[in-house]
Amino acid sequence: MKTQPALPCAPPDAAVIPGRLVNLERVDVARHAEGLWSAIGSNDALWGLISPGPFANLTGFGEWLADRAGRWDQRLYAIIDKASGQAVGQFHLLGINPAMGTMEMGLVYGPALSRRTAGTEAFFLLARYVLETLRYRRLEWRCGPDHTASRHAAVRFGFTLEGVARQTMWVKGRSWDTAVHSLLDHEWPAASARLEAWLAPANFSTDGRQVRALGVD
Repeated sequence: MKTQPALPCAPPDAAVIPGRLVNLERVDVARHAEGLWSAIGSNDALWGLISPGPFANLTGFGEWLADRAGRWDQRLYAIIDKASGQAVGQFHLLGINPAMGTMEMGLVYGPALSRRTAGTEAFFLLARYVLETLRYRRLEWRCGPDHTASRHAAVRFGFTLEGVARQTMWVKGRSWDTAVHSLLDHEWPAASARLEAWLAPANFSTDGRQVRALGVD
């Protein structure tokens, strides 16, 4: 028999989630918009396979950021590189349902995070906060079936593909399908241990190369 979950869960309201290479900071539009614009908002190529954007200018990006940051069932976190102090990417928590212990996550990584150790750490920090600290039961990752990089990242981080929901959106002049992935509370301990072992400084040579790859069991 499964243990009765402790519901409702608390909403994700941490101001800062600290890490070794990056910190996650709850988005403050006045403080983060310009840095996020430089890191991700101004790069049209990052928005081609996700539904928001691209944005014509900082003003448009800031308006989108303010709208999403102000919604009761969403939270935005800026990913801050600790060495430079600059924003390098963003997490978007949406569909937050404390009563059921479920939420969805989205992300946009700039070049300083994509395929970098810091990008993996950023995900680890967020997932640990959601599934371990707040004890949510389900974390979802959704992307288009043709977004190969996103689907590979989901599997690498420990998500399971549940299927493809067809014709879920009409955005940017076309119909979109959605590949749905999930990471559940009872799956997190194994995924966490694998990620934490990979992220350990001892797993990297002096020139920054990984000793052991982040494989999927």
